[in-house]
Amino acid sequence: MTTILGAAASGMIHNASVMDTISHNLSNANTSAFKKTLAGASGTPMADVVEGAARLGVAQTTRRQLFDVGAPQRSEEPLHFAITDDTFFRVTDTEGAVRYTRYGALQVDTDGNILAFGGQFLEPPVTLPAGMTNPSIGQDGVISAMDENGEPQELAQITLVRFVNPAGLISLGDGLYGESVNSGASTEGTPGTDGFGPLATGAVEGSNVDIAQEFTNMIIAQRAYGVAAKTFMVGDQMLAQATDITQ
Repeated sequence: MTTILGAAASGMIHNASVMDTISHNLSNANTSAFKKTLAGASGTPMADVVEGAARLGVAQTTRRQLFDVGAPQRSEEPLHFAITDDTFFRVTDTEGAVRYTRYGALQVDTDGNILAFGGQFLEPPVTLPAGMTNPSIGQDGVISAMDENGEPQELAQITLVRFVNPAGLISLGDGLYGESVNSGASTEGTPGTDGFGPLATGAVEGSNVDIAQEFTNMIIAQRAYGVAAKTFMVGDQMLAQATDITQ
């Protein structure tokens, strides 16, 4: 009887967690370059389950970030770009550590530094030389600017990095990711060459959240939670009856 209660309770906890994950996805449906998370169930809630016995309930809720490419959203900004494949570009955080991101909304600060979102420096850093104006980025990842004579000059090359298992990256918030053992080996390349997709310039990547699918998942989780709650209630009633009989 207590096994039924434990299985039902674990189902309620799991589906409540699924609902939280879906809510997080939906709240970021309009966040540029946001990657949705998929919640799944794993294992049994009983540590001493007999080998070969049927598993009851959910041991834990697992979460996996999905890196499907979001649709480009036009911004017409010359330093904006959307990555069109499953790669990232490198930046450095405030502590100088190399991080990875897909959000290509570059901008120039008052010192001429070309920065990523949140003031992250590009890796390697890129600075607009004195006298040069109108910086822009091309589909091949080349950052250019106009010199004093109005001639375009190449300043730097943005390269892309692909991981064997991007789902193994550590999510650091604000669209930043850290390398880990689980992310596997990385490969660096130039946009538009050697299997790396060209950049979609004048745009930023949109969220990969499918709102219709998220609402479908929400309905499934709500119904599963309701079934688990009813199972718990029935199990509790059965336990109460068994207790009355033994008294």
